Amino acid sequence: MTQAQLGALIGISGAAVGRWETGEYLARGRYVAGLARALGVDVAELRGETLASIDDLAEEVKLLAAFRSLPKERQLIAIKLVEALSPSAEDHRVGEHQQEVAGATREAIESAGATLL
Repeated sequence: MTQAQLGALIGISGAAVGRWETGEYLARGRYVAGLARALGVDVAELRGETLASIDDLAEEVKLLAAFRSLPKERQLIAIKLVEALSPSAEDHRVGEHQQEVAGATREAIESAGATLL
C-alpha cells in the first residue's frame, strides 16, 4: 500500500502519512484509530504497546505465587539474585558485574543449602 492509498483510506494526504512514517509528525486523535483500522492492527499495537497474552499472565501469577510461598529469608535471597542478574544503566564494567553475580549466587547457594525452592 502506498502512502497516498493509506492517506485516502483515513482522509489525509499521502504527504502527511510520509511525515508520520519518518517521525516528523505523530498521528493524533481520530487519525490514530483510522490508521489502526486501515492497517488491521490494534491502536495499542500501533503505538508500540504490547498486550500480554493470557498465558504470559498466568505464568507470571504462578511465579509470583511460588515466590510468595517461600520463607522470607529465601524471598530475600531470590531478590538479591534478581538484582545481581539485572545490571543497572550505571554498571559499565562487566567484570565487576560478574563478580557481583558470582557472589550473590554463592551466598544464595550457601544460605539455601544448595536448594533454592
